[in-house]
Amino acid sequence: MQHEWIKTRGSLNESHATASEEPFPMVFDLETINVPQTVVRLVPESVAREHIVLPLRVAGETLFIACSDPNAIATADRLRFITAKDVHMVQANPSAIVAAINRHYGVTETESVDSMICEFNETAIDIDDDDFAAACLEHVPARMAKGPGGASNWNRFSIDESTGRRIDDETLRFEAIRHREQTSSSSGGRGMFHYTIDEGQRVLVTSRSGNSEILVGPQRVWSWGKRFEDMSSFTAHPGEYLAIRFRDGRQEHLPGPAEVLFDRRTHHSIKVHEALQIDANEAIVVYIRTDDSDEAARRIERGPQMFVPAPSEWLHTFKWHASKGGSQGAPKVAKSLVFQKLWLMPDQMYHDVPDVRTSDDAVLTIRLMIFFEMTDLEKMLDATHDPIGDFVNAATADVVEFTGQYDFDSFKQHTHQLNELSTYEHLLGRAAQVGYRINNVVYRGYGAPVSLQQMHDQAIEARTRLQLERATEEQAQQLEDFKLDSQLNRATRRRSEQTEEVQHDLELNSQRQNAELQRRQAEEDLNRKIQEQNSISCAEAKTRDDEIQQQHLRVIGALGVDLTQYLTHSRADKVIEVRGENTSPHLHLD
Repeated sequence: MQHEWIKTRGSLNESHATASEEPFPMVFDLETINVPQTVVRLVPESVAREHIVLPLRVAGETLFIACSDPNAIATADRLRFITAKDVHMVQANPSAIVAAINRHYGVTETESVDSMICEFNETAIDIDDDDFAAACLEHVPARMAKGPGGASNWNRFSIDESTGRRIDDETLRFEAIRHREQTSSSSGGRGMFHYTIDEGQRVLVTSRSGNSEILVGPQRVWSWGKRFEDMSSFTAHPGEYLAIRFRDGRQEHLPGPAEVLFDRRTHHSIKVHEALQIDANEAIVVYIRTDDSDEAARRIERGPQMFVPAPSEWLHTFKWHASKGGSQGAPKVAKSLVFQKLWLMPDQMYHDVPDVRTSDDAVLTIRLMIFFEMTDLEKMLDATHDPIGDFVNAATADVVEFTGQYDFDSFKQHTHQLNELSTYEHLLGRAAQVGYRINNVVYRGYGAPVSLQQMHDQAIEARTRLQLERATEEQAQQLEDFKLDSQLNRATRRRSEQTEEVQHDLELNSQRQNAELQRRQAEEDLNRKIQEQNSISCAEAKTRDDEIQQQHLRVIGALGVDLTQYLTHSRADKVIEVRGENTSPHLHLD
């Protein structure tokens, strides 16, 4: 019993078994264990005897193997390569492993590649041992090498270059056939003696005589003595093109959509390139070499289009000045802007003119923004190789000339002229010469040395402080004026309101008096009318009474009654009688 030797390296529990398998036992006996032949055949006998290992059980993709040294990493790697499974090493007694190997392997050790060859020979296939060895060794891993006897010495041994160990013929043949089967199963085409070409696939077949031909699937062909090469397919989609170089020196550009199979007999190389996308308001300059001479012609291609150059054409590469600091007005660097597509739309750039001196030797840096537009592309190509550099030089000359006319204080007073195009005569002239038009130049300010800038900052600070104090005092005075104006306005409003109140009271009194007068006038009018009516009535009544009395007196007088006596009898306290002669009497009463 070897229970004390059979211990696993790690946990061999239910995690290594499938749902239908039982967990692997922690302790087992190699003298009584019975390993299925399907598991035993996973490891060749020569490998089992060489490394003293025995396959025990397969759980999923894990193969448990008994060994004397579980830390043998090289042995585990070789077993993983041979079995194509995850190998788990279980430590056991070496003598018990050897006894189990002798018990399990028996006659099965002869059922290797030799038996397969015998079966093939019995089916009347005329293949000698050297051909089979060569065919197998084509697929042996690179680390395997044949023995000193070459292919004819197949039955002797081979050498593993990585470890220097001898490998017998059975192990070498087993690994060669196993590698070939794995290769054919992964590619889906190669078998032991036949090669299957899938539908739509093309294969270059080379025979032993060196003749080559292209076979198109689907078909199945005899593979012995032939070498098969899958033909790589190169595809160009819309917006791409294939650059095909032939072995005779020719070159062809095939725009997409297109597909070409690489044929090593005629093709040197095939590459897929992106077609040059030219947008609207863009252009490229193309040169083409004529067939009858070494001279080249130039033409201009404008967008929008997808440009595919011909094999004899090449594009003009422009190298212009550009800002190394982006759009922050950094100094321009020669040949830092490299491109092939020209921008035909109006554009602009930042430009700083450093170390410009005024008439009183103040050193300044003038910052500009230049707006320009291309008007004649042909003139630009003929007149300059770097229009941006020309603009930089011309603008610098104009700024130097302008700044040198003034001292520092005068310069600050005339900076508005730097926004006028008339200031930049050199820039406008040079732009017209190279096929450009300057649309505008914007003055973005200036920079000064530290000392001058400090003095300028101090003066600005003093002026700003005085202006702030003045503004503060003005605001205080304005506040006082505002308060006084507010008080006067309130007093005026108050007086106006009081006047309006008095006028309102007077108007009310006047209206009240007018109403009273009108009432009294109406009453007086009414009383007067009543009195007049009463007077009229009294007068009428008296007139009637007088008439009645006169009539009565007439009647009485007619009867001979003395009317005077009648009228004065017992009616007067004193009677005065006036008599006269023929003249009218004059009576005076006092």
